[in-house]
Amino acid sequence: MAIFVQDTLHMAERGSYYEGSVKIDGDFLVPPRTEFWKDIVVSGNIYLCPESHVKGNVTCKGGVICRGCVIEGDLIAEDGELRICDGASVHRIISTGDVYLRKDVISSEVRGNNILVMGKIQCGKLMGKNTRVVSGEY
Repeated sequence: MAIFVQDTLHMAERGSYYEGSVKIDGDFLVPPRTEFWKDIVVSGNIYLCPESHVKGNVTCKGGVICRGCVIEGDLIAEDGELRICDGASVHRIISTGDVYLRKDVISSEVRGNNILVMGKIQCGKLMGKNTRVVSGEY
């Protein structure tokens, strides 16, 4: 499938799937329900829209993982902040920046500089310099 280039923002074609690994120079906007069978490497931020599925690892500067997304591998962010939205599932989240977790996020491990948890999540290990849990409905 084609990837469209607009300045430094790259956008996948709606309804596409990728059998091989994907490498993007710049930011990457992924439409809903897009399938990746291997790894994604993005030099900028990644915006993974709802219900997208990645079977490999995701390496990026930072980004947003929307509701219902599944990343079977690791999500590795260098320098930027990560926002993981409601009901997303990520095997491991490893960041040198800040990590924001919304309710119903599932992960075996989360590492980050500052971690803010907003609501109930399922997580094996939560490791950050500063970790704050805020309960209630968001």
